[in-house]
Amino acid sequence: MKKLLKAIASVLMWTWGILYPYRASNRWKWFKNHLYTLWISRFLGGLGDNSFVCYPCLLEGGGTKHISIGDNTCIQAHMVLGCWEQYVSQDCIQTFSPEIIIGSNCNIGEYCQIAACNKVIIGDGLLTGRFVYIGDNSHGGLSKEEAAIPPVKRRLESKGDIVIGKNVWIGDKVTIVSGVTIGDNAIIGANSVVTHDVPSNCIVGGVPAKLLKVLE
Repeated sequence: MKKLLKAIASVLMWTWGILYPYRASNRWKWFKNHLYTLWISRFLGGLGDNSFVCYPCLLEGGGTKHISIGDNTCIQAHMVLGCWEQYVSQDCIQTFSPEIIIGSNCNIGEYCQIAACNKVIIGDGLLTGRFVYIGDNSHGGLSKEEAAIPPVKRRLESKGDIVIGKNVWIGDKVTIVSGVTIGDNAIIGANSVVTHDVPSNCIVGGVPAKLLKVLE
């Protein structure tokens, strides 16, 4: 019986592959993302010419009008953009003036997240892998008093803006924390945690990220 069901399923999938080939699937995806981009652009502060925001994209924090994206930039699927104007912690309501600026000719991979309560500035030509986190804030500090509070109820803390230069390449699963500046043409190795400034024209990697090579 299992062999018969497998044979029937194989025939059905083979037939479906003829009726709906992979190229047709890509064309439908392209069309769907065009429509989605037109819809979600209404909630952003700016979206440049020929830029795409692929389905789905999660907008958090209430500051969507402070998010701007340049020309010819592609935001891949399952992106999270958190631009936090207000955050309710255990003891107060915090208010911020956040900004996320993404340059032109960027390609940000699937399942990435950018979070700002201050400012995240990304230069032209950025390329990222998947599951990259770029966030200028964290939940609380490192005191014992705060450790006794559930993380989601702690105040948002930030050490400053994040600035990423032009033509930067960020590998899969990289984390970039607040107060960091990354210079032009830098390469960040996969799985790295960037806690300090990165000079231009160099390769860094590791946890925390350290200088591996200067580009010549």
